[in-house]
Amino acid sequence: MNKGKSGFIRYIVTLGVVIAAGFVLASLFRDYLLYPWTRDGHVRAQIIKITPRVGGPIVELPVHDNQAVKKGDLLFRIDPRTYDLAVEQAEAKLKQAQATKLVKEDRAARARTLHSRDRGAISEQALVRKDNDLLVALANVDVAEANLHAAQLDREFTEVRAPVDGYITNLLLRYGSQTVANQPALALVDTGSFWVHGFFKETQVRNIRPGNQAVIKLMAYPDTPLDGVVESMGWAIAQQDGAPDANLLPAINPSFDWIRLAQRIPVRIRLTRIPAEVELRAGTTASVFVITE
Repeated sequence: MNKGKSGFIRYIVTLGVVIAAGFVLASLFRDYLLYPWTRDGHVRAQIIKITPRVGGPIVELPVHDNQAVKKGDLLFRIDPRTYDLAVEQAEAKLKQAQATKLVKEDRAARARTLHSRDRGAISEQALVRKDNDLLVALANVDVAEANLHAAQLDREFTEVRAPVDGYITNLLLRYGSQTVANQPALALVDTGSFWVHGFFKETQVRNIRPGNQAVIKLMAYPDTPLDGVVESMGWAIAQQDGAPDANLLPAINPSFDWIRLAQRIPVRIRLTRIPAEVELRAGTTASVFVITE
């Protein structure tokens, strides 16, 4: 009798443990669906390639590597002497064009006056020719003004300034270095553009929607969570199988039929609260929790 009773008790206890484990697993699975999370997250920021519009040697470099700068701060100055000379030449050509225009205006006005007094004193063809000469002179003035404006812009472009607040990063420029027009010279991290990319399994993203609240924990600040909002989700990722090889044949990686790895989909998180003690750095690691309720 006692053996049967003890066996029944063991059965009840075992059943209770199984039911409790089932509830725990069900709760964990529910949390997995309602609160998708990933440790595969990264802090991102817009990196602006500072590119000079004109070329020349650097004669002033007031910034240093990893320095914080404000919008409008001078980053470097290119030797302006060549561009000063170009402005002077453009100004001289404009004065020349304006002087020619005055002469043409005077000649055209005299021809019209003479023609109005005596139609036989000057032919219609000569009158038209004078007017055409004046039109050409006026056009030359417009061209000279445009050339002067372009030369002045080039001179302004010798001063390269920060377009946004940010941090200079990986500065390789040196005083005296030769810059090339339209070639990136340094990188600037835009401090107002930080966001987080969380890479979630494709089995998780079906419950994630733009507007869902998110909690971000940085590896550098594990005890200081950041708040965010799901902004968008990626619509495509790079295809690994099927890409052509050197012979233009599809490259297919071997796989096991019983093992299928879920692909990762990028989810963009806009940061809504950043604690004062947290310093964001592009490329650092983050864990992302999304609240889908």
